[in-house]
Amino acid sequence: MLHGKALNSTLLLLLIIFATAFGRSYPRFSRNDTEFQHLVLHPEPSVGTVYVGARDHLFQLDGSDGLRLEQEETTGPVSDSKDCLPPVTELNCPHSRRTNNHNKLLLVDPKALELITCGSIHQGTCQKRSLTSIKKVLFSTERPVDTQYVAANDPSVSTVGLVVGLRGGERTVMYVGRGYTASHPPISTRHLSSEPIFSYEETAKLAVAGRLSEYDHHFVMTFTRRSYVYFLFYRRDIKSASREYRTYAARVCLDDTSYYSYVEVPLVCRSHSSHHRTYNLLQAGAGREGEDLLGVFSTRISSTNSNPLDASALCVYPLDELDRHINSTRDLCYTQDGQVEGRGEVAYIEYEVKSSCANLPMNTLKAYPCGSDHTPSPMASRAPLEAKAVWHTSAARLTAVAVSVREGHSIAFLGDSKGTLHKVDSQVEVYANMTIQPNSPINSDLLLDQSGAHIYIMTKNTKRPVAECGDHLDCQSCLSAKDPYCGWCVLEGRFVVGVVEGAFFFFSFYCLIHGDLFCLSARSPAVCSARCQGCVSSRWGCNWCIHQHVCTHKHTCNQGVTIYNQNEVHFILFGIEIMQFPSPTSSLCLVSVTLFNCSVGRSDCSRCRTADPKYGCVWCGGAASSRCVYQDSCTDEVQHTCPAPVIHFLDPVSGPVEGGTVVTISGSNLGQRAEDIQNSVQVAGVHCNVIHSRYEVSSRIVCETTSSEKEKSGHASVKVRGGGLGLSAQVFRFQDPVLSSIFPQRGPKAGGSSLTIRGRRLRTGHPSEVSVLIGGVSCMVLDIQEDHISCLTRGSNRTGEHSITVRFGGAERHLQGSVYHYTPNPNITMAAPSKSFLRGGRIIRVSGQNLDVVQEPKMRVTLSPPDTLPPRRRRSIVRRNKGVPTRYRDHRSPMKRLRRIVPEYESRCTVNSSSLILCPTPAVGPEARRARVKVQFLLDSLHFDFSAVGNEAFSYEPNPQLYPLNQNDPSKPYHHKPGSVISVEGENLDLAIYKHEVEARIGEGVCSVKTLTNSHLYCEPPDQQPSVAASSKQDGMDSLPEFTVKMGNLNFSLGRVQYDSQAQSTFPMEAQVGVGVGASIVALIVLIIVLIYRRKSKQAMRDYKKVQIQLENLETSVRDRCKKEFTDLMTEMMDMSSDLVGSGIPFLDYRAYAERIFFPGHQDSPLRRDLDVPESRRQTVEQGLVQLSNLLNSKLFLTKFIHTLEVQRTFSPRDRAYVASLLTVALHGKLEYFTDILKTLLNDLVEQYVAKNPKLMLRRTESVVEKLLTNWMSICLFTFLRESAGESFYMLFRAIKHQVDKGPVDAVTGKAKYTLNDNRLLREDVEYRTLVTTTGGTTTQTVPAKVLDCDTITQVKEKLVEQTWKGTSYSQRPHIDSLHLEWRAGVAGHLILSDEDLTSVVQGSWKRLNTLQHYKVPDGATVALVPRNTKHHLHDSHDYMPGEKTPMLDDGEEGGVRLWHLVKASEESELPKHRRGSVRERGGERAKAIPEIYLTRLLSMKGTLQKFVDDLFTAILSTSRPVPLAVKYFFDLLDEQALQHNITDPETIHIWKTNSLPLRFWINILKNPQFIFDVQTSDHVDAVLSVIAQTFMDSCTIADHKLGRDSPINKLLYARDIPRYKQMVERYYADIRQTISASDQEMNSALAELSRVRYPLLFSHFYNSNDYYPTSSFFRQIITALEEDPTAQKMQLGYRLQQIAAAVENKVTDL
Repeated sequence: MLHGKALNSTLLLLLIIFATAFGRSYPRFSRNDTEFQHLVLHPEPSVGTVYVGARDHLFQLDGSDGLRLEQEETTGPVSDSKDCLPPVTELNCPHSRRTNNHNKLLLVDPKALELITCGSIHQGTCQKRSLTSIKKVLFSTERPVDTQYVAANDPSVSTVGLVVGLRGGERTVMYVGRGYTASHPPISTRHLSSEPIFSYEETAKLAVAGRLSEYDHHFVMTFTRRSYVYFLFYRRDIKSASREYRTYAARVCLDDTSYYSYVEVPLVCRSHSSHHRTYNLLQAGAGREGEDLLGVFSTRISSTNSNPLDASALCVYPLDELDRHINSTRDLCYTQDGQVEGRGEVAYIEYEVKSSCANLPMNTLKAYPCGSDHTPSPMASRAPLEAKAVWHTSAARLTAVAVSVREGHSIAFLGDSKGTLHKVDSQVEVYANMTIQPNSPINSDLLLDQSGAHIYIMTKNTKRPVAECGDHLDCQSCLSAKDPYCGWCVLEGRFVVGVVEGAFFFFSFYCLIHGDLFCLSARSPAVCSARCQGCVSSRWGCNWCIHQHVCTHKHTCNQGVTIYNQNEVHFILFGIEIMQFPSPTSSLCLVSVTLFNCSVGRSDCSRCRTADPKYGCVWCGGAASSRCVYQDSCTDEVQHTCPAPVIHFLDPVSGPVEGGTVVTISGSNLGQRAEDIQNSVQVAGVHCNVIHSRYEVSSRIVCETTSSEKEKSGHASVKVRGGGLGLSAQVFRFQDPVLSSIFPQRGPKAGGSSLTIRGRRLRTGHPSEVSVLIGGVSCMVLDIQEDHISCLTRGSNRTGEHSITVRFGGAERHLQGSVYHYTPNPNITMAAPSKSFLRGGRIIRVSGQNLDVVQEPKMRVTLSPPDTLPPRRRRSIVRRNKGVPTRYRDHRSPMKRLRRIVPEYESRCTVNSSSLILCPTPAVGPEARRARVKVQFLLDSLHFDFSAVGNEAFSYEPNPQLYPLNQNDPSKPYHHKPGSVISVEGENLDLAIYKHEVEARIGEGVCSVKTLTNSHLYCEPPDQQPSVAASSKQDGMDSLPEFTVKMGNLNFSLGRVQYDSQAQSTFPMEAQVGVGVGASIVALIVLIIVLIYRRKSKQAMRDYKKVQIQLENLETSVRDRCKKEFTDLMTEMMDMSSDLVGSGIPFLDYRAYAERIFFPGHQDSPLRRDLDVPESRRQTVEQGLVQLSNLLNSKLFLTKFIHTLEVQRTFSPRDRAYVASLLTVALHGKLEYFTDILKTLLNDLVEQYVAKNPKLMLRRTESVVEKLLTNWMSICLFTFLRESAGESFYMLFRAIKHQVDKGPVDAVTGKAKYTLNDNRLLREDVEYRTLVTTTGGTTTQTVPAKVLDCDTITQVKEKLVEQTWKGTSYSQRPHIDSLHLEWRAGVAGHLILSDEDLTSVVQGSWKRLNTLQHYKVPDGATVALVPRNTKHHLHDSHDYMPGEKTPMLDDGEEGGVRLWHLVKASEESELPKHRRGSVRERGGERAKAIPEIYLTRLLSMKGTLQKFVDDLFTAILSTSRPVPLAVKYFFDLLDEQALQHNITDPETIHIWKTNSLPLRFWINILKNPQFIFDVQTSDHVDAVLSVIAQTFMDSCTIADHKLGRDSPINKLLYARDIPRYKQMVERYYADIRQTISASDQEMNSALAELSRVRYPLLFSHFYNSNDYYPTSSFFRQIITALEEDPTAQKMQLGYRLQQIAAAVENKVTDL
């Protein structure tokens, strides 16, 4: 907005309608010590209070009492700095200065009756004041947060606002648009009726992913209409090459709290006289009754008042048309990928947000009128809404506009920078220009009051009225002023303003009155005065109009009663002579006079005779000098017959034999009417039907040919009725065009291909009527010749074969035997490399699909100017320029400096194949090193940005320099010793080229480049000196080859090369004999070795065949066993699936899930603890913990807190994980903030590992951020785990448990017969049999159950509980320790069974656990589970116990007696842990159990579980259903971090993703099913899951695992499956990368919903004083770090933490 620079400011209240004539005094308020900036009115018209916002002041004026000052409030200057956060004190802001407070926003909340004021100080904070008294502050925050900074803190940066009540009336919000000063959003929605006041939610803003400074918004106004809010602003169009400023209109739904519906479209105000001239910068705007938008535009950003070329214009935009344009943009972006056929991309995603237009269902716009989280946003349109300027001026820049509507007519008031107020009526004519104050700009707040009777103008110290009706004393002067507010009363003979009942008013701009006026009463009889009598008695035929009081020649008056004259006289003056007539003796009336010249436009006879007979025009004279004249003026003979027709021109001169060609015959004397030549026009002897509507008298005949039936030619003839016959000099040909072939025969469906159709006689008919159709789609004709037609294909909506049709007017020709094939569009998937030297020529390999259909591939490089300086830097330059003489400054205007020429460079590419195009980079100038480089590949009509297909941004590097080989004397040759390499020195050699791209030659020979560094090139020359190239021979040195190096377009000649000749060495004869004897001995030894090797090879082959037979037998055995086991397992799983239909999968609730994930090593979860402090201190501690919770909401504090803890060596990894989980719970209600913290910490972690080894990042949970990431993934993927992967995982868990329980499991060692883990494999061949028992009892129903006779009693009870309570979750079942197993052998035979009793077998120091076999329980026996006498435990006994369950008695000793179950521990010797799984170390075991016995068990187990493992991996890695938003968002974040830190190694990025998702989440879940299910785990089941988890982890790594004899058997089991799983992982990562990016807005919306739903499930006040202590010992270091940070010091973070420590620890600290 514009602000005056003088100290004197004035507010004028100018009356639009006045009641007095002279001596008027207009209300005025002025101050000399400030500058008025904003103006608002009280919402109640009866109150009439006016509020003015000024620099350092607020004023409250009484508008009904002459703008009398009621109250004044001083708001500045104050101590402030743009770099300081409020509150500003000398302590926290030593560089603060006295700063003026400019009023940035002045708004009225009509519902709350509050005045909202925002200034430029204190980061643009706001206050609420009373409308009754501006001195009464209703709300102001002393310590605002960053979301409460509303206005721009720079006086020169614009801010606009709007107070709106949302639907329902519960809430009132304030929409704010502000220009760039910091990282604040340009548009946001602020709270006014809910806490925190003036703050905005994370999603309630316009998200800008790019740099705000590049856009540089300048907001002009905002308004609301219906259910939308509109913003008008201008900014840079960074999508265009010129980066010009353009005006935009943006719209968002009132109810849209996430800005999903945000759309902006350009506004263009185009000159009505010159189509190419536009006014592109909006200065002010106003609405007209909610239907139209009036805007004043200029062509410049700024202007001086004396600049005469500062053109401005007024444009009007219908708001309904604006809404249609916006809705069309949304529909294109929702349903058509933003594309329009033939126009390319029209709608797109702005502000570099990671989203893109989609292809959603066609009814998306109707179904989601305000968008949704799945619709793309923010949207923008490339197609502008244009309007023609209705009024323009070049005198000064327009700065303000207001609109008033009076009696259905619109009056616009336009203020300009020179202090002039222009008044424009509804006819768009300026009826007055009022100079308010010379060279004093009128402020844009140009307001009309609610009644429309007053206008308020803020300007300097001059006052002028808007309407001067009282200055007009007669009708003529009154009406000539053309003021819509002024009129003349004919009956009363005076001026009037407005409408008075009972009188007549004359508002016309012409006063047709002669003599004096007479006032007649509207209700009295019409009596003629003497003047009336003189009028009606005049011999001139004048009539008298009573009510208009005029004497007129018209037959009737426009209104009212007419008194007619008895004499009627008519005068018509013919020719070009004017007859004189006498003056009347009575009153004069106006007479109509007609002047007519016969010769004008009648150059031939036929035209002359068509003139109206009343004018008397005749064709006069002979053949040589004839002309059309008035009959009385003809001195020669009058010709009554016209000459024969003359044909000058035929167009076209050919047509198809079918006819239908529209032929234009031009000439003279071609008849006077179309009927004269109706049936007498022939072309080549064929009748031509005349088209009457296009006939022009005498000069042109347009006719349509009929069929000629065959090819023929001849002249055109015209015979005029009653006249002669005319023939054309040109010959017309009826032709039969023929199509023969087409080339090329295929092209992309996007169009843009050049097509040539060959044939004969193709130049038939008018070129404009020749069209080409390809399957119904037009092909734009470029050139037409006799033998070929060239056209450019347009886009088609389908691929396949299409017929070719050429239309010659109404005739069609079809190409027989050939079709055109529309292929899928070419697509580019990758382009590399991404660097080039300035001279260009480097080959860019462009990969993709369907590339061979491109005809003219090009590579275009656009160099845009670098980023402009920030505002502060620009101001410093301006200040420095103040002392520079004017002649040394840049005199270019601001817009000329802005419109920089953007150079473009192109190079032609070569199509190598359908998947490869080779593009040499174009040469550019040195400015490319400083400019922003944009690279595009132009594939006919399709354009691809390098940034979308390349791995990194494209850049140009300095040209390399190579020094001559002989640097001492380049004119001398370089001596080369054969056998050595040639070393060339230089600079910048490898910046933008690889060694295989460099071509080095010596003459005609190639010097193979072996090494290329920044400063050296090493190449291996030919063994023999190459010959000299014929083109390089020179006088004197033509015998030596030249050494040349080619690097792209660069060619270096580095001198000539001379090979040094070697003297032949003398080799003694004795040495030659010795060498021969030695060679013979070596040959004999080699022969002996070969014979021995052949014998050994045969023996090895026999052994190999024997082993191969054994392996085949083994494979057959394993296959049969797998089939049987798998069949049994599937039968069991089907039974279990039917059981799950009723009970469902036993998922844990979210709280239990979170407890086990966050605190896996803690039995007593902090979520379940109560505050453990004395009651006397409870309130103090609770307050301290609440303060700590509030302190955690400071991002600066939290990051400093975490970084300080992590550098403490005594802060263990366990403590770090614990603190991270506590923070996760504390921030669970603010997951958006939690995510922001995680991103910040992750960025710091990346920087830390990039300096060391980036591949090690996230490998272990050794830092707080790594544990935070684990928790974040667990929160975000809980729903996916339950809904997608949970079922497959549970089925795998149940399958493992079923298979393991089928065989013996040692209760002491935990080893099982059926397992995947060889360390847990029971290698002994234990005899056992399956028993089917009947379980009964008083508390349970009788059910059959399968057990093993070798099971211990505890194992039997576990299986019985599992099968009896199979529909009940584990935590609801009775614990086995609370039950006895009772064998019922008869009516009274009840025996309690136990693991140990007096019957247990004891052998020496070994005691065996009792089994069913020990008690000789038979098959079919009845057993019962009966409660113990102790308390029956149900739920409490099943609380989650963290950690892996250990075997029952792991080699434990009980009074010197060692327990054993199936095998004794000494018999199952354990290997060292680091050698477990190694086949080589098991030689001792093979004596007891050969590998076939136990390896087949592993293979059998693996084959049985294979389907369930595949199902689980597919569920995890499938992209057939939507990928979790958190996974996509985090993977994109890792890609951005890699790009930001120049990490191009794909393996590193793959490792990061693997460590963040599979390692950090899935492995944790796979190893711990109890984290998600309410189930019982055991060590033997966990052992199987650990193998599967390790297989999953191996599948996620890129490195190939080399397997050998020492490889663990666990890896050997899945060696053949891991490559397949790796492909699944790679495809999963690739599919995620190709999906639409998840924007911050979408992610924050999802996180907010998670917080809302899940946070109440957690115990919100979880803090416990014990949880506080892991970090309390480091408070001194934390506070020290906070005190060292200036920003933290200003926020007093250290002091606040000190107070918390004192409250929680109950002591006064000295920190």
